[in-house]
Amino acid sequence: MIKKQFTLSARRARNIIWNAAGRYDFEPPFMAFFPNGNPDNYFNMVVGFTQKWLDLPRIWDFFAAYEGDRRAEEFDEYLWLGLENCVYEKEVRERPILADLRRKRAEQFYVEQASLSRQQMEYQSMPVYTQQEARWASVCGKHAPILTPKEKQMAESLRFPGELDTDGVLERMRDFLTRFFRYVPGESVTAPRKAGRLALRLLRREHVRRDHLLIRTGTGEGNHPRAVSLRHEGLGRYVPPTEEDEKFIRAVFGRSMLSEPEMRILENELCTEEDALCRLWVTKGDDPRGIDRESADILQSSRRQQERNSAFYQQNAALIRSSVKSLSAKLDTILSTYFKHMPEKALTGRISPENAFRLPVLQDGKVFLKDGEEIEQEIFVDLLLDASQSRMNSQEVLSSEAYILAKSLTAVHIPVRIFTFRSFRGFTILDMVKSVSSTECRGTSRYSAAGWNRDSLALKALGRLDDDPMLQGKRRVILIMTDASPNDSAPLGATERLIPREYDGAAAVKATENAVRALRSQGIRVGAVFHGNSSHIDDLHQIYGHAYVRIRKASQLAQGVSDLLLMLLREMRND
Repeated sequence: MIKKQFTLSARRARNIIWNAAGRYDFEPPFMAFFPNGNPDNYFNMVVGFTQKWLDLPRIWDFFAAYEGDRRAEEFDEYLWLGLENCVYEKEVRERPILADLRRKRAEQFYVEQASLSRQQMEYQSMPVYTQQEARWASVCGKHAPILTPKEKQMAESLRFPGELDTDGVLERMRDFLTRFFRYVPGESVTAPRKAGRLALRLLRREHVRRDHLLIRTGTGEGNHPRAVSLRHEGLGRYVPPTEEDEKFIRAVFGRSMLSEPEMRILENELCTEEDALCRLWVTKGDDPRGIDRESADILQSSRRQQERNSAFYQQNAALIRSSVKSLSAKLDTILSTYFKHMPEKALTGRISPENAFRLPVLQDGKVFLKDGEEIEQEIFVDLLLDASQSRMNSQEVLSSEAYILAKSLTAVHIPVRIFTFRSFRGFTILDMVKSVSSTECRGTSRYSAAGWNRDSLALKALGRLDDDPMLQGKRRVILIMTDASPNDSAPLGATERLIPREYDGAAAVKATENAVRALRSQGIRVGAVFHGNSSHIDDLHQIYGHAYVRIRKASQLAQGVSDLLLMLLREMRND
């Protein structure tokens, strides 16, 4: 994701680094970005100044020395604060304007923090954030945060003086990690242990956001050690999910709603070829329990988001009720056209042979049938919600829109089931927030966004979850709320024709298109409710053809979904 999102911005970042370094013949090992994808100009200058004043390859070797430690990302953030102070003091003597740029960067820190979503703030490393705030508060003259004695010592230790040379900087970096984290870079780590730690760190990166992202650069194809993107660092380094990962998934998302044999059968059928490196987890969110600090933090964050979703519903209750009423009316009109009315007993109409005996025997005149008001529904709707991190800034809205859809379908007696999906640690997780037998739709408040999205595997898995008795005899419709940007940390597995590739961009879009085509070949209609950037419209059309509607604001939901469902019903009639 990062590589794709920052491809154009990376050119700007690279040019800033080269200009600051005064040379253009090297590939920067780091580039800096804000969470919104814009280059962090000041910190990219810091990277360039490090090349200018210090031996950057030796600095890079130091960073590489602790790559197997689970705290490596935090170490990066701390040490770049130290390097920033050092190269600033060196460069400001020649470039006084740098003082103004530094002050503007300090002010931008507070602007960026204000623009982050609540969940992004919760996912930050708070010890790192505290040191960043202490640094930038001192630069722009704001009140410094209240620090513990240890935090004060850390802040002082990270003010690397400008007179240090490369050896001095390396010594300060080493002393910092040893003093405050009892860690000595370069300590021997056995290969299996090191690989396991690295795999866990790569997967943790799925839900960690910081004030700025210091990206270790690379192509994403494994040609540079620890080349960082929100994908795995080269296909050869990918470690499939382990038993420990399965325990983590169970702790965060709850136990599987399928038995172990059922889950193995499902995985054996679906997790093959391009999805051979993946696992599946189907849950109803039952009994999640944190097993460590990380899983407990994710659970707490999800519960807070559920509270925010519920509060948003209460604040907009009138609008939501109006939307349900409008969409229900439109759906009822559509269904009355495409499905027949259920017959009811009457004194006149068509004779009911099986009830004719009641007239002479019981003097019951209602042995005739006429079309009643209730429509015989012949369809069943699965609502599938993308719950990946890309939806983080729209969680309350998407939760409410899912509620409106489910409530409207239920009101016109269409059975509806709701799943969210995301990917964590190589698992594609489908979480059922409303069962087909339940008329209660408020389970959509459990919607929260984090992780990746392997759309193709989620769709294939949902297509197989068809053993509910209420589905029998009905034609299925899958409506997916999506941004049409499938992206997962687990790569596409090798097939007879293709070598392994990362699951993003054109390859991921093609895989999702194939999944949709396979569902349609089984008689399942698939339509998309699109919330996303215009840049993904072509991918949206490739995956779903014309069976999609774009929603830019909540007032468009009723008309858009009714039009989409009408299109799908016409396709059914023409089958």
